[in-house]
Amino acid sequence: MPARYLGPVALFQWPLAWAMICVLLAVDFVWASQVGLTIGAGDIKIKAGLIGALLALSAACRGRSRSIANMAEAVALLCVFTATAAVLTYLAASCAFPLQDVMMERLDRAIGFDWSAWYDTVFDRPILSHLLLVAYDSLLPQTLLAIIYFPATGRSARIGELLLLAGATLAATVLISAIWPTLGPFAAHGGPTLGPFAAQGGGDVAYLRDLLALRAGGPWHFELSAMEGIITMPSYHTVLALLFTYAFRRTGLIGYGIATLNVVMLFSIPPIGGHYLVDVLAGGALALGAIAVQRAQRHGVSRILFGLRRETLVGKVLDPARDSVSKLERISARALAAKAGRLHDSRDGGI
Repeated sequence: MPARYLGPVALFQWPLAWAMICVLLAVDFVWASQVGLTIGAGDIKIKAGLIGALLALSAACRGRSRSIANMAEAVALLCVFTATAAVLTYLAASCAFPLQDVMMERLDRAIGFDWSAWYDTVFDRPILSHLLLVAYDSLLPQTLLAIIYFPATGRSARIGELLLLAGATLAATVLISAIWPTLGPFAAHGGPTLGPFAAQGGGDVAYLRDLLALRAGGPWHFELSAMEGIITMPSYHTVLALLFTYAFRRTGLIGYGIATLNVVMLFSIPPIGGHYLVDVLAGGALALGAIAVQRAQRHGVSRILFGLRRETLVGKVLDPARDSVSKLERISARALAAKAGRLHDSRDGGI
């Protein structure tokens, strides 16, 4: 939940999200130092300067414009989270466990999905392929919309909720991808030389270079700005599509528009993102599971707090007060009834 504004004390609107990111950063640092992965210092300095400026803006606006302060802090959180997530996915790929592409293709065929046929269907139809490409690339616009819309409409808590769910599912995604690595259908079906993709300049295939380098053994050096999304199983694109749809729940036409866009995105993930259908199903299950746990935890905590309240000093003070009020109400009700009865009797006697 967001921190309440208490003057200069509440520096961060989402302390739990910052705490989660600090934990992920610590994991990045320790893991990278152990396996020999380094990141270019120039990119780190630029991003650190940007984050510092955004936090300074947030602090300066905290007492004047809460929505602007929250927007600036949300952008800072996004910058830290994306950088942390990128490094973590590269570290997971460096584990280089045996590839599972053959098994993934078998699973796709077992559920009746032909990746090559769907790929050809999409890219033989220019209008369909462009529509799916736009939907696939819509995560950044959705993120910017969330950063602006939620603080402006008094729903800033949705950003913290979204980041916590994204962090939890990221940790699970990284763990699964490390244990069950795949190169994806692009590698199995010819990689970057695929004709329709090469002709349209589409297709998320640049990740293969870095993924193969990580599997070949280190040490490694990467520039933060050049890092690619290299996780294929489960599909984190699918996870984010569902999390954004959930974040925009009960927001009217905007929510319906986001949901429709993300449904289209799901169809784009296999041919444009280079994922097996099983990747998409696994990502969907992961996202829905995280949402279910989050909702159960929230409702469970509410019930626990409600139950414990009666055992606390506050509950012991409030309960007798409520009982006395109830007794007064009952007494007043009886008095009114008796008075009404006497009035009725007197009227009956005068007729």
